[in-house]
Order: sequence, then structure tokens, then C-alpha cells
Amino acid sequence: MDFYPESRLQNWINKIEESEVSENDPNSLSVFDQMLEDVIIACFSILNAVKDREIKKAEALRELEKISALFSKNYAFNSDLKADIFMLTTEAIKMSVESFKYYLEGKFSKKSIKDLIKEAIENEKKGELDLAFDAIARVGAKVIKGEKLPDLNLPEDFQILSWLDGIDAINMVVELSKIDVSEETQEDEVSE
Repeated sequence: MDFYPESRLQNWINKIEESEVSENDPNSLSVFDQMLEDVIIACFSILNAVKDREIKKAEALRELEKISALFSKNYAFNSDLKADIFMLTTEAIKMSVESFKYYLEGKFSKKSIKDLIKEAIENEKKGELDLAFDAIARVGAKVIKGEKLPDLNLPEDFQILSWLDGIDAINMVVELSKIDVSEETQEDEVSE
């Protein structure tokens, strides 16, 4: 099973190339958000495959590793703006994938989401990016488990912001899946 083939990423790169992207029009950046969501949906498919016993945990972790590797390669774009936003989006994607790995490995923190984010900010200030990354990945694992991401006011120029974009996107996919489930339940009740 190939949960996220390279051709799927290539499709996104082609879409980005074809898109008109402008800093003045936030809507023009939606292709990047869609790419991020698409990866997160693939990650949830991997989790579901483990839950349904279609694949083992070790295989799931390898699949997640493959997604990370795809987004670690360099891709050329016809504009600096696209290249910059793609880079920020890949940071969010790598963080999302890492969060799914932590979830599968059972790396859950007893600390609250707010404390973990505070810890990440402190570590980033000290230049300890690995520790900051680890703290945010633990936030992601909690969100995948079903904890709510609180509203955050963070300093603008922090590296962890792009990582938190990934966690925010996971949170959104989780919330949307709850809506889908409740709609399906209502439809079932109506059809009975």
C-alpha cells in the first residue's frame, strides 16, 4: 500500500506552478493549505489502516517516514514567493507527520498543550530547535488523540509558528471528521 505516492506530491507542485500567488491576496495561498490537509488526510488513512489491522505499526511508521522524505527534497518554483511559502508549508507538513509518528509510538506528554507550547518557545529562544520541535510534535500527538488546540497568541517571527500551522491543520481535520460523523449519524437516523 502506498499511502502518499510521489505522483501525488508532483500533482500539488504542478498546481502550485499553475496558481497565481500573491501576498496581497490570502485566498491565492489556499493551494498550500490544501496540500497540507491532503498530507494530513493521508496520515489519518495510515492510522486507520493500523486500527483496522490492515498494516502493522512498524509499516505505518515506514510510510510516515516516506512522506517526510518526499517533503525533504528540494523543489524548484517559478517564483521566490512560491518557493518561500512551499518551504514554510513543508515545515508544517514535517511537523504533522512527526506528530503522527509520536502518536503511533505512544509518545504522549503529561504536560498541557499550553505548557508544551511555552516550553517550545523557551527552547527556540535558547536556539534548542530540536527540543522545540519535540515539544510541538507532542502537542500534535495530543491533538490527534482528541485534545483541543487552545487559541494562541504567539510572537510573529518564531520558527514554531510554521510547525503550529501543521498542528492547527490536524485540529481542523479532526473537527471536520467529527462533523462528517455526526451528519452520517443523522442521515442513518432519518433513513431508519
